[in-house]
Amino acid sequence: MVRARGATWLAALALAGCVGGEVDEPAGPSGPAATDTRTRAYVVTTLGFTRQTKPGVREGFDLDGRVSDKTDEATCFKADAVDPDGRGGIDNELSGIIPTVDGVFQGAVDGLVQSSIRDGQLVLSYELRGVDDLANDPEVDFVFQVGLKAHPSLGTDGVIEAYQTFDPDPASPPNTTNKAHIKDGVLYVGPLSLALPIAIFDVSFVLHLQDAQFRATIADDGSVDGLIGGGIVIQELLDGVKQGAGVEQNLPMIRLAMSASADLAPDADGVCRQLSAALSFRSKPAFVRW
Repeated sequence: MVRARGATWLAALALAGCVGGEVDEPAGPSGPAATDTRTRAYVVTTLGFTRQTKPGVREGFDLDGRVSDKTDEATCFKADAVDPDGRGGIDNELSGIIPTVDGVFQGAVDGLVQSSIRDGQLVLSYELRGVDDLANDPEVDFVFQVGLKAHPSLGTDGVIEAYQTFDPDPASPPNTTNKAHIKDGVLYVGPLSLALPIAIFDVSFVLHLQDAQFRATIADDGSVDGLIGGGIVIQELLDGVKQGAGVEQNLPMIRLAMSASADLAPDADGVCRQLSAALSFRSKPAFVRW
């Protein structure tokens, strides 16, 4: 899905992740103009990694339900951050790695992901079902779906335009959860497990985001912008990328960077096996042919 020049890009792109999951029953055509006005569909138009804005301040989520400092063995001695709005317990160790990756690859990491979205190589869509009120609704069903490659129309800003039709990828079953609600115009989803198939040249694997959460603001123009966060299973990622030709030389760098920052899911030996992450996204109303 993502095009890169040479295997060294994999060290940066291997840090990317989010979507897919359990099989859901087909629901028929959906979107803003569908017959069921309680169903809303969206396509992700931008996706990027969050960065630490200043020491101890990061966007993200409290993924482990605890506020930790550097003495906490449960987080492998990684201190939690606060987000720009003052929320505590934020787990997002990936944001500390991204600036280094940017320096090595001249800030092109987000650009590679964005170009794959803009070119229709990576199509991510989601639905809100059973919506009674876009301002406040205590019970909403959420469905995230990887779509087939497409040729979307772009606006003058180079971003995918709203109200286009996309087809789900039958090879990537949708992920569905009823753990979603809307409060004061903000959509909250999760936790849930998400899985995203990624292909980089001859490297093809599925990247899982564990205990993922969404938090996004629903704007008056119908757009939905926010964050996706969760835990990246480090060994699973390494097992996936090592199958590609010319990748082996990059595995030590990938392993070192991610293992040194791991802060979730400690095993019996106290070694954390997951790396917390958060990505920002923007999305627009769309139609999905379920």
